[in-house]
Amino acid sequence: MRSRHLLLLALAVAPAARAQSAPRALPHSELRVDLGALTGGYTYGGGAWMSPFASQAASGHLLLGGFTLDAGVLSLVPLQRHGSGASLTLTARAGYTGERWSLVGGPVLNLAYTARPALQVLPSVKALYRVGPVDLHAGLLDLHGLVPAHLGASWNGLGLAYVLPLGARAWAHIPLSSSLGLQVEGFAFRLGSAQSAMLTVGLSTRPSSSTSAQP
Repeated sequence: MRSRHLLLLALAVAPAARAQSAPRALPHSELRVDLGALTGGYTYGGGAWMSPFASQAASGHLLLGGFTLDAGVLSLVPLQRHGSGASLTLTARAGYTGERWSLVGGPVLNLAYTARPALQVLPSVKALYRVGPVDLHAGLLDLHGLVPAHLGASWNGLGLAYVLPLGARAWAHIPLSSSLGLQVEGFAFRLGSAQSAMLTVGLSTRPSSSTSAQP
């Protein structure tokens, strides 16, 4: 009788244990810090007006089961006197991550001290779908709201994406240890008369069992 109870208990616990250990398309957690440079502005007639910035950013995500929290902060400091002013951007997204896919969405809040209006709130969405060793990526106002829309793929830490309507985004994750990696990322695009380009170098920390090539 006792062995029968133990068997029933094992059968009841097994599905919960499998659910807890089910692999996810994203690592359980990740924290990333970046430094870089951004240039942005407009073209007009036969010329262009561009402003350079120094960028400092931090971003990361946390999985609570499948529920996913994703957040980031970006600071842009102008490198010339008579250009655009400094700005601060906050991203707060939530969603769900399954075994082969992930989807998060939420607001991007941009505070530009010399702009009118000073505060802008826009929607941001990021999606991932895993096909074997390849991750397919899509996003709207991703990367602290800087990239208008992109479609791309990554494999073994290397990623490349098309930025709509005319541009590209690329990234590379170079492992330094079982949980620490060097992240290099850049993009360039043109949207109407507006154009922007950015290059960043940073460090990311994630669980050593992660195989995701998340940008």
